[in-house]
Amino acid sequence: MPIYILDEAKNAECAREMMERKDFIVPVFNGELRTDKPPLHYFFMIASYKIFGVNEFAARFFSVIMGLLTIFITFFFTKKYFNAFTAFCCVLVLVASTHFLFEFRLAVPDPYLIFFISLGLFAAFNWLHQNKIIHLYIAAASLALATLAKGPVAIALPGLCVLTWIIIKRKWKELFTWHLIPAFLVLCMLALPWYYAVDKATHGEWTNGFFIENNLNRFADPQEGHGWFFLVTVLFVLIGLLPFMSFIGETIKKRKSIFQNELAQFSGLVVLIFVVFFSAASTRLPNYPMPCYPFAAVVLGRFIAALLDGEITSKKYPYFILLFFTVAIPVAGYFVVAQESEAKEISLLPLLLLITPFIFIFFLFTKINWNKKIKIIFIAYTIFNIIVLDYVYPGLYKQNPVAKTLDIVKQYSHIYGYNIFNPGYRFYLDKNIPRTNEINTLKRWLDSTQNAIIITRTDYLDSLKQLPLQEIARHHDIFELPTTVILKRKE
Repeated sequence: MPIYILDEAKNAECAREMMERKDFIVPVFNGELRTDKPPLHYFFMIASYKIFGVNEFAARFFSVIMGLLTIFITFFFTKKYFNAFTAFCCVLVLVASTHFLFEFRLAVPDPYLIFFISLGLFAAFNWLHQNKIIHLYIAAASLALATLAKGPVAIALPGLCVLTWIIIKRKWKELFTWHLIPAFLVLCMLALPWYYAVDKATHGEWTNGFFIENNLNRFADPQEGHGWFFLVTVLFVLIGLLPFMSFIGETIKKRKSIFQNELAQFSGLVVLIFVVFFSAASTRLPNYPMPCYPFAAVVLGRFIAALLDGEITSKKYPYFILLFFTVAIPVAGYFVVAQESEAKEISLLPLLLLITPFIFIFFLFTKINWNKKIKIIFIAYTIFNIIVLDYVYPGLYKQNPVAKTLDIVKQYSHIYGYNIFNPGYRFYLDKNIPRTNEINTLKRWLDSTQNAIIITRTDYLDSLKQLPLQEIARHHDIFELPTTVILKRKE
């Protein structure tokens, strides 16, 4: 899969530039300071580049490792407080989720954040439940690394979860243990040195850009058009954990049985806090509440295990809910792709996913127990995910403007960016792309060079009318608002 998504391109390229500059403090993209994210994922990408070279696989390699580790710790801690069968059911919830599988294949910081927050919360729960002090230190170290992945939210939200749990369970003795002081020092020693170093190296510019623009402003005001209505976060989680999230109604109905165990109670609290917090935030994205997925899997896995063990029963409507979504997703995908100018010729591709509802329909009217139905659901969604991730998504993804124009761009010795350009170009070009917002600067560059092109967006074409330019390529950024345009001097 090519590197194209804005965040993936910037993350992957930023890691390469840090590696090439041998500067592990100041993150830059295209030679310019990047204040969007802390550096943990850059460090892992650099290590991967050293092993595999600079390529798409290397940029995403440790994201996959984080996904495997998240599955492992979910199994480990659930087995500890339930049993191996319940832990296995929890893992099934995660590995059947299209959203979970998709996120851990991306060159973004979220896989690292999800793993370290999950480990931190599981360890904190173990500390509070069994008074194992070593797990307090594991939690502190994990949340420090999570802070290096995404910032202060990695301490604030898990901290709120743990504090709320302490208040509910009245674990005041654990709260006032002297071990909190050295644990806090461990957290600070791991997390703070880089933040101090980057603040000093950039004279406060990175600190202001990250904490004010990318945290405070993102919470207070919608950024990049990702506002949506306040309940959309609930929908992100409900749809993101299909197919087994279809049992959420039955899980709530059987809550007295499901939430008898304290880990299930704690997991439900974590899900609630994350969903409420990101519903209150002004910027809402599907990946924001994902650190609660392992804990939602604990609750759903407990329900599935109890259902299969015969401890509880379930109505049939979750099966119908699932049938509805597995029909709706391909049909909606067809109409969405048909509206995308760059991908109209492959608009039938999403309809391959109708194989899954046909499997559900085949077994719909047969008298089989839930034990067999759960197996059918998992197998059907595994087929669904293989089709999505190996055929549909790659087919659509390759319609992006970078892939379509890269051969053209590489023919020119001088490449300039005007205002904003797709960052995917930078990852595939072995040099910085000089960028300007000024017409006079751009004119001077063109006057002093030959064989030059400009990469920009249609939004800025009006301001370029005074220059003698001709358009050589135009492609809409697939499923995004901008349209990429490539220009050269008129001959």
